[in-house]
This record gives sequence, C-alpha cells and structure tokens, in this order.
Amino acid sequence: MADATYFHMPLFKPGTVVQLGNKQETISYVVIRRNLLLVHLVGRDGAVDSDMLTLAPSRFILRRVV
Repeated sequence: MADATYFHMPLFKPGTVVQLGNKQETISYVVIRRNLLLVHLVGRDGAVDSDMLTLAPSRFILRRVV
C-alpha cells in the first residue's frame, strides 16, 4: 500500500460536524440539484451551498488493495 495513490475530498454526510463561518454546525442531510451540492444543517431553515462549509478532507484510495 506504500505506492497506492490517494484522493482527498470532503465527505458530507448526516451527523458530520462542519464549520460555517465561525460556528460549528451538524449536517442533517445532503441534496444534489443540477450540479449543486446543497447541505441542510440541523436547526436551520433552507440549504447551504457546500462551498460555504469547511470540513477536513477524507482520504480515498484510487486502486484496489488485495
């Protein structure tokens, strides 16, 4: 696995804590609409564009590990 290639990207899923401005919020659910990733946050009305949120990226491996 030392020579494996990895891809890093944020993983938005329910229950994940994200940063919106200087506040921490929790994701309620995620919606994809016409090339937009919209995130609904717990206790807020309406959706937030995922580009407005800060989240540490997750690491995904790009090749099969046997």
